[in-house]
Amino acid sequence: MSEPLRIIHGAFGRVALLLLDRTMAVHAHRVCHVVFKIGGAGADILFGVREREHHLSDDNVLLVNAWEPHFYDHIREAPSTVLLALYLEPQWLRTVDRRFSCSAHPKFFFQPVVALGSKLAGLRTDLLDLLMGRESTSSRVVEDLIVRIIIELTCVGTRWKDLLECQLTGGLAYDARIRHSLDLMKARGGVALDFDEIASSVGLSRPHFFHLFRRQIGMTPATFGSMLRMEASIDSLVASDSAIHDIALNLGFDAPGSFTRFFLYQQGVTPSQYRRKVELLPSSRV
Repeated sequence: MSEPLRIIHGAFGRVALLLLDRTMAVHAHRVCHVVFKIGGAGADILFGVREREHHLSDDNVLLVNAWEPHFYDHIREAPSTVLLALYLEPQWLRTVDRRFSCSAHPKFFFQPVVALGSKLAGLRTDLLDLLMGRESTSSRVVEDLIVRIIIELTCVGTRWKDLLECQLTGGLAYDARIRHSLDLMKARGGVALDFDEIASSVGLSRPHFFHLFRRQIGMTPATFGSMLRMEASIDSLVASDSAIHDIALNLGFDAPGSFTRFFLYQQGVTPSQYRRKVELLPSSRV
């Protein structure tokens, strides 16, 4: 059965060590996502990024850009595997290094899989040892390790020239109607979204709205709404003592079981499992 082994939240985002034995549905994150395969099945496992499957092994690392749809395709009857997953806040990365000011850009990582060199493998081991340890974890140690990992990754997984050109030309330039729809969806936290109403509010037919949204954002409105709802779910589990039943109702689910299935399909673990394992670290940076 899937279970979280350790989850740490901080200003950097979150780091999770997960034992997984189930498929995860298509979903996205507002943050940069880095995944290492740690153990379990000896064979490669499959991750889909933008509808293409990629093999993740002990010798490479998966890189998923902010807002980039992805999924985990667990092979039935295959053994469980352990994943070390980093979810890194672009805002925090910008404070680390000016080069990371484009970390929310959909081309920050120009390829989804890169080889795991000896230096990066060593950093992965250091972070794994820290997570597997029983002693309390220092914010400074975790953050410094993450910084070293992301610097090493961007040496091989980022095309700085292309990103610089994007920055100089103003970065992403969404259609004003799509920007307005994003604001409407964010204001509702992904809850009770009526896409016919949203399309009408921005002066588009439903088919045109869906086409334009996917072309510009890289995902469907439904996937974007689920991303917002998942962020609200995690925030509620971590930042409050509210019962899971109450969180489910506040997020617009008709029953706690519906909320649990939604969370499980996107995170691989249940809300109660997540809450039991999560740890909060204060920021070590001013």
